[in-house]
Amino acid sequence: MTPLDGIADHGLYIFGYGSLVSAESVSRTLKRKIDRQQMPTGLLHEYSRDWEIRVPIIFEDGYACNGLFLDIAPQRGALINGVLIPVTEAELGMLMRREAQYDAVEVADLVQSSVPSGASIIAFQGRPEFRRDTAQMPSFRPRIYRALVEAAVSTRGEDFLAQFHATTRRISGVEYEGNYRFADLAQELATRPPLH
Repeated sequence: MTPLDGIADHGLYIFGYGSLVSAESVSRTLKRKIDRQQMPTGLLHEYSRDWEIRVPIIFEDGYACNGLFLDIAPQRGALINGVLIPVTEAELGMLMRREAQYDAVEVADLVQSSVPSGASIIAFQGRPEFRRDTAQMPSFRPRIYRALVEAAVSTRGEDFLAQFHATTRRISGVEYEGNYRFADLAQELATRPPLH
């Protein structure tokens, strides 16, 4: 459970717990087709899931704010559900550019899943400086992001969906309508590379 400093050769997975549950979203970033069946479900113990990460975004109407996105934080006795995404080291780098406000943390010893034992499992955990409001910028959750996550989670069945809601801290009244882009161009291009 330390920030990533090296990857073993015997297998590498990302534990996806938010938008990375979406095979379509993952496929777009990795620039290759990945099916839902290639992403087995799993449980991450000793972590809770919340809406506390703040990422600078700009909505299509020009409104700039901190977007509230899903994050995880260590919490004794907690657990969250998610999916395991097989990736290469190069693809991990692509996802790290997408998840620019997060640290890549090794969590293999805390994950219950069907992936081979000995595999490296990485989760993205928000850095502390992005887990608080700033006086200069209001914070809103993009409604389109919440809809994407809920649509992806719902494809995993009613039990998975119920567990997702039961293990995610709720927020209300802080949503903003419309498409958005990341203020950081490199992060935007990593998340949604141009389609050719």
